[in-house]
Amino acid sequence: MRTDYQAVNTFIFDMDGTLLNGQHELSELTVRALNDLRARNANLVIATGRHINDIRCYIEQLGGGIAAITCNGANIHDVNGELIATQELPLAANESLIPLGNQFNVHTNLYTHSEWLVSAPCEQILKAHAQSQFFYRESSQQEMLAAPALKILFFGENRELLALRNQIDENLSISLNVTFSDENYLEIMQKNISKGDALKVLLAKPGLPLNQTMAFGDSMNDVELFRTVAHPILMENSVRNLQALFPNAKRAQENHNDGVARFLYEHVL
Repeated sequence: MRTDYQAVNTFIFDMDGTLLNGQHELSELTVRALNDLRARNANLVIATGRHINDIRCYIEQLGGGIAAITCNGANIHDVNGELIATQELPLAANESLIPLGNQFNVHTNLYTHSEWLVSAPCEQILKAHAQSQFFYRESSQQEMLAAPALKILFFGENRELLALRNQIDENLSISLNVTFSDENYLEIMQKNISKGDALKVLLAKPGLPLNQTMAFGDSMNDVELFRTVAHPILMENSVRNLQALFPNAKRAQENHNDGVARFLYEHVL
């Protein structure tokens, strides 16, 4: 490893817009780069807004033995695939957020421990899940109000989501973590749930130091993660708000150009 990053032994990767290419796939170059990291005994972590059932196929493609922070930190699985921490939203959040979402032109989604529930079908959001075959089930509002939720997310046009977020901020944000994983996805977890907080929990168990970490990300649900690691790496396709928060962070090329893999080969491997 080169001098600047020779101490880094834990690498954390967001999925969509970062590790995955524009077709939501792991490219051959990306698989090779991560396998080369593993050959150097590096620790690998996936940190994503996706459900654990939505990323197992990618972990298997990479050979297994990769820890996972999913639902933006609501679930944490160790390298053996064991669930070591989880936190649901209180049902009061369902009771407030779901009726509020009904007032806007958005699609309401809810992740339980095993399922992805939606209030109405939306073919557009299924494209990113073709490889994992983790698809939603249409549900009644009554069922969604009573379902134990790891996160609630709204899909729609950005202007609608911004208006919805303003309503959430005015009334509910004191007890929630509200963030965008993409301009079309507004995601809500418990206040203390984030990728960064989850990473602290994950690394504490084996005693791995935070000052030897590097993370790659592209959106606002990576903010806490970037504030936690020693070396945040921005994708060139990152949203402007994230770039503004971390103006001095190193840059990797766009995800559709194997940016993570190319950065690793240029600076680490």
